[in-house]
Amino acid sequence: MKKSPISRPQSLAATVADRIKAAILARELALGEALSEDKIATAMDVSRTPVREALAILQLQGLIVILPRRGSFVFQPSREDIRLLVEYRMNIELRAARLAVKHAPGGLHDAMVKALEDMVRAREADDALLYARADGDFHNAFFEHSHNYLFAEAYDIAAGRIAALRAHLSDELKLHRRMTYEEHQQMAEAVKARDPSKLCSILRAHISAMGPNYIHALEALRRGKPRLA
Repeated sequence: MKKSPISRPQSLAATVADRIKAAILARELALGEALSEDKIATAMDVSRTPVREALAILQLQGLIVILPRRGSFVFQPSREDIRLLVEYRMNIELRAARLAVKHAPGGLHDAMVKALEDMVRAREADDALLYARADGDFHNAFFEHSHNYLFAEAYDIAAGRIAALRAHLSDELKLHRRMTYEEHQQMAEAVKARDPSKLCSILRAHISAMGPNYIHALEALRRGKPRLA
C-alpha cells in the first residue's frame, strides 16, 4: 500500500486556543483579565478539559499566565517585558529584513504596499484595531519573505504578545500613528530601491521608539486616562 498521509483536523484544544487568542487580539479580553475555565467552556459549548489544554497552549505563547491556586490571566506586561520585546525584535527582525530584501524584494515590497493600503483605510475609518492588524502584517512580511523558516518560527515565540500589545494600546498610540505610517512608507521605499542598509536604519529607529511609546501607552491604559484623540 502506498504511503498516503491523512490530513488530520485541528484538535479541539487548538481550536479553543485560537478562539481565546482572537478574543485577546480583538480586545474582548483585557490585559491582566482573570479567565474562568467554566465561563469559557460554557461560551464555547465544550468541556473544561480542552479549555485547560488551550490555556496551556497559550501559556507557551506568552499570552496567558497560569498561577497556582490563583488561576489563569491574560498576560500583563511590565516595563521590563517591553524592554525585552524591543531587544528581541531588534535582534531578529533586522536580520529577517535583510534576508527578505536579498531573497524576495519584489514579494516583500508587494506585501508592504498591501499593508500600507490597509493602514490608510484604517486611518480613514479611524479603526484602531484594523490599523494594528495592518501594522502587524507589515512587519510579518519580513519573516514571510526571509526564505528562512527558522526566523519565522523564532518570531512566533513573541509574535502573539507583540500583536496583543499593538491591539490593546492602539488607541493610546493614536497620536504616533502619522509618524509611524511615514516610517513604514520610508521602509517600503527602501525595499523598492533594494537598499537594505537604509531599510534597517529606519527599522532600527522604529523599533527603538516602541519601548518608550508602549510603556507610556500602557501606563495611561492602566490609569484609565482618556485615550488620546
